[in-house]
Amino acid sequence: MQKYWRSRDANLWMAFPRCRRYAWARTASVEGWASHRRFSCLRVRGGESALNRGGDGGCDVKVIPQEGAELLDSDPQVKAAGRVRATNPLRFAPLTGILSTDATGNLLVRRVRVRVTSGPDRGREALLEAGTLLVGTHSDNDLILRDPQVGKYHLEIALVAGGIRVRDLGSDGGTYVGSTKVQHSVFPMGTEVSLGRSTLQLLSGDIPVPVTPSERNSFGPVLGQSLGMRTLFALLERVAPSDAPIILEGESGTGRSLIARAVHASSRFAASPMASIDFRLPSHERPTLSSLAQRTDTFTLLVDRIDKATPAEQTALLSLYERREEGVLDARIIATSNIDIRREGAEGRFRKELVPHAAAVRIVVPPLRARAEDIPLLVRQFAREVCGAELDFENHDFDRLLAREYPGNVRELRQLIGKALQVDAPPLQLPKSGLARARAALVMPLNARPKPPPPKVARDRLVEFFERDHVEQTHKRLNGNIAEIGRALGLPRREVIKTLKRYGLACPDR
Repeated sequence: MQKYWRSRDANLWMAFPRCRRYAWARTASVEGWASHRRFSCLRVRGGESALNRGGDGGCDVKVIPQEGAELLDSDPQVKAAGRVRATNPLRFAPLTGILSTDATGNLLVRRVRVRVTSGPDRGREALLEAGTLLVGTHSDNDLILRDPQVGKYHLEIALVAGGIRVRDLGSDGGTYVGSTKVQHSVFPMGTEVSLGRSTLQLLSGDIPVPVTPSERNSFGPVLGQSLGMRTLFALLERVAPSDAPIILEGESGTGRSLIARAVHASSRFAASPMASIDFRLPSHERPTLSSLAQRTDTFTLLVDRIDKATPAEQTALLSLYERREEGVLDARIIATSNIDIRREGAEGRFRKELVPHAAAVRIVVPPLRARAEDIPLLVRQFAREVCGAELDFENHDFDRLLAREYPGNVRELRQLIGKALQVDAPPLQLPKSGLARARAALVMPLNARPKPPPPKVARDRLVEFFERDHVEQTHKRLNGNIAEIGRALGLPRREVIKTLKRYGLACPDR
């Protein structure tokens, strides 16, 4: 059974199965203490989160956030104690509790309203935002009932991925849903719970979180200035500091793994290791789920291509997520998928019980063709990475690239830039095996690596490459039809033939 410690500043009790559930602060420029009606104190200083038992039976919650945000709690009973020393006053915002996204992708803060619908306290309500809510007759409970048939500490209610968990705390009269006696079960919203002569109804109190496009054109190393990407960045900025499991859905090459690492770097797990398991790899080339489940350290886990997991692996993953939810595993789990696993779960092609855990927060990464205005920004960045200098492009230099389709998305664009800027290098014999080949490439001698061209040469080479690639793509798409190629390129027949010959493409003699 959970332990409960008395709060110093209020005659209440609190439960803490894991300290990470009670990290209520997110970047505030203060040092000192703040008190909460359920927690003895919040120490806001900057950096990490920890929960330590304090003196007098109280409990100290030390919160170390980043610089520049705010303490996330709207409860009027949260107040700064007299010892707080602040450069900026504590501000309160409503973003607390468990984050989720609905079917349309809107971000929600999950909350439960527990309403007494029958019994001596009919009409009384309590709001569960995070952690647990205690129900009983003792004054230390969150929802206090006067029903003489209800125990002092009768039951505990908690928000979990699959719904609302109801746990009987060893009461004499028992807890019932319908005619079924409940010990420890998860129920959906709207469930009615009976205890003594009272009935509780569990109602949704979810709060939509407005997400307006970010003013930034990046999130960590992920770049984008289009509306779709700035909206994505705003969502990531909201979600990253939380512990909520995330699934990144999108096509291959959109940068999901890069986004996952950026989320890790923006979370409280940033100083901890990041493990990964890729279900595209053979089982002997990736860590076992059982070994991950037994880890005792704090870490982030990237579950790459969760949609490729077998039914047996999905069962093991469910156990992993449940251990995280119960606080046994201190991990942030970020999954990637090429498909909508919510739909797959509803249609029976993916384990339904795993879906609310893995896809608690579902984020869809747009393909490159849906954000063509980001291409100039990406080309400049990729070219800078190769050349080590800014290239002086004209706006019209990108016209050909904007008209191109990218089935391989950002990865394909990056490869195109690398291909355009490659220079001759001594031939290097690499093993045929993919894994051995990658390892050998990593230790490639420096004199075997291509040297980047000077900036002006690089720019001219890229523009020429863009033109050639556009002609090749048009030639392929139109099956070499000279008249149609001319219309597509805006060139007379003679220029089309001349251009095709210059690039070594098939064309008629006349």
